[in-house]
Amino acid sequence: MSAVYMNTITSPDAWVGADLSGRSDWMETFTEAELDEIDRALRAVRERGLELPRIDRETFLLPSVSEKLARCAREVERGRGFVVLTGLPAERYTDEEAGMVFWGLGTYLGMPVMQNPRGELLGHVKDYGRQFGKIDVRGYETNAHLPFHSDGCDEVGLMCLRRAKSGGASSVVSALALHNELLRRHPEYLPPLYRGFHYIRREAALSDAPVTPHRVPVFGQVDGLVSCRYVRAQIEAGARKLGQPLSTLETEALDCLDELARDSRLHLDMDLQPGDIQLCNNYTMLHSRTDFEDWPEPGRERHMLRLWLTCRERRPLPPDFPQLNGYGLARLPS
Repeated sequence: MSAVYMNTITSPDAWVGADLSGRSDWMETFTEAELDEIDRALRAVRERGLELPRIDRETFLLPSVSEKLARCAREVERGRGFVVLTGLPAERYTDEEAGMVFWGLGTYLGMPVMQNPRGELLGHVKDYGRQFGKIDVRGYETNAHLPFHSDGCDEVGLMCLRRAKSGGASSVVSALALHNELLRRHPEYLPPLYRGFHYIRREAALSDAPVTPHRVPVFGQVDGLVSCRYVRAQIEAGARKLGQPLSTLETEALDCLDELARDSRLHLDMDLQPGDIQLCNNYTMLHSRTDFEDWPEPGRERHMLRLWLTCRERRPLPPDFPQLNGYGLARLPS
């Protein structure tokens, strides 16, 4: 277990939502010239008939937009930990074309990785009528509220295609700001969070090895650089599977972490519009979504596209805090 970091974190990614809610410097807007360049790149890959894994920085050419995307990548990896790109006219594209644009932009931000054992590269976040909480159901397949959590990759990107009739708002919170609040209010909760928990292995829940053999820390640090990984539902499912209930201190620590994440002063709410792209660092940010109600008309349902990315500049992590690359890098079709 890495040593518990007991100093206040002062890096830019330890922000407080109340300080950002009235600002827009966490947003980047595409200019008309940049949109024209994106359209030219889309036409070029369509004319060549390229499939997603073959769309990359060499085929989706963005000589000017690449500078903006490089700036966003630095902000996500080493700055505030998140950014929102706006101004992309989603109505200009079919859903397939929007996915190609999102993928093409994503290749400038990191390396796409598979999001499940089936090899899914571009996730479709919408309500499939499934029941949240079942072991074989992932939250993005439902219309349920998703508590604050991180994903199994360096960076997650969401692109809004269509909004819900109501609800479905997104929230982000700095995990490092939560660490600061725990240190200030309840430092006794940090040791169990650094010790970590056994996670259910969702895709292997019915196998002979349904739970991680090692504890996965919620917080870990190396040379003063603190990172976070957190999915409470998988922690609790792992404890049930092992028949080893969480201790009172562990439960209190998780409850406090969740309560702090829900604090309106700490997190930042946003209502993504069609074409908006949200990018988050999974080691410094947690993200959430409110429940939603869909439009009844077919084809009008809330629909987000999702990318999981591995950053080209990897974050230093302690030995007990292994980096995650989804289910492997995207593979070229044979």
